[in-house]
Amino acid sequence: MIESEPRVNYRDCGAVLVNPGILPRLARVDTLIFDIDGVIMDVTRSIRVVGCEAVRVYLTQLRGWPDSGVFVEPAEVELYRLADGFNDDWELAGINVLTYLVKSELTGSKNAAALRAAPPSIADLADAARQSRGGVPFARQKLLDLLAGGAPPRSGARERVLAQWDYSKIVQVFQELYAGEDHCYAFYGYHPQYVHAPGRIALDRPLIRRGGLPAGVTKYGVYSGRTWQETRAALEMAGIADLFTRERVIVVDDGMVKPDPRGLTTLVERMDATAAVFIGDMPDDREAVRRCRASRADDAPEVFDCLVLSGPMGGRSDEEIRAAGADVIAPDVNVFMEWWAGVRGEGS
Repeated sequence: MIESEPRVNYRDCGAVLVNPGILPRLARVDTLIFDIDGVIMDVTRSIRVVGCEAVRVYLTQLRGWPDSGVFVEPAEVELYRLADGFNDDWELAGINVLTYLVKSELTGSKNAAALRAAPPSIADLADAARQSRGGVPFARQKLLDLLAGGAPPRSGARERVLAQWDYSKIVQVFQELYAGEDHCYAFYGYHPQYVHAPGRIALDRPLIRRGGLPAGVTKYGVYSGRTWQETRAALEMAGIADLFTRERVIVVDDGMVKPDPRGLTTLVERMDATAAVFIGDMPDDREAVRRCRASRADDAPEVFDCLVLSGPMGGRSDEEIRAAGADVIAPDVNVFMEWWAGVRGEGS
């Protein structure tokens, strides 16, 4: 990780907080780059729930555990997402499945309530990951290290757990739950095997208002952890798909995953931006901008970031929100765009 940036002494601009040091330069911005989840789309009833349900379906249907209750709550998933390095929903589902497989090996139980009560809790694991800033690799290793403890150590425990942990199947279950029978083949190229029901994608709701897009701006991009097909569906649901060509969208299919800064630098170059704002809702979005700045040439376009509170950060304290260090903090994408239009001299 790069060194932490100085603490921001924000200026209160009504509903928006802004770093006064960059305020004069924001008028030069001619390019907006959006995250999808929590920015363009409200996914609290879709992807956030699927991340929990995938754990239950995998353990009960594929591993034969009793369907004995809740394994993971959406609020627990969010604890991980607020740490660095947990931007991928599929990987996060994999970590939560591994958590239960490890605790089952240690306790001999397959009961959801009993395993939820057994240490370590998801909250404790997420907090350790946040402090380490080691992301998914740290969480996975910490869980596997638990199997090496005890006196005497449990012979073959690691091998038994990993034999039950099939990441490709966890991802498949996640995809089937999200896309459902209507979209699974179009999105991922296969028909559902485990989930034969409508997908939770139907519960996605647009956050962005097309009418709120600033006048005179035509350079719009997306940097998302979704696939291209998932992203296109979101843009269509939001009624703004015509504003984004494929070359102005960076997704996991392109081999760049936040906080990798290449997604931002690639989009800025492709759109010939003078300066850009990346609008996101998670620490990894902010980290992508920080890394972009760290590697930026002196003559390269500036990239600023806006943290919107319509995602998980909206539930954090004011101190935590300010400590994230974003250039701009706004309640949602529409409030930011209205404020920024004023900065550009376009009125409200």
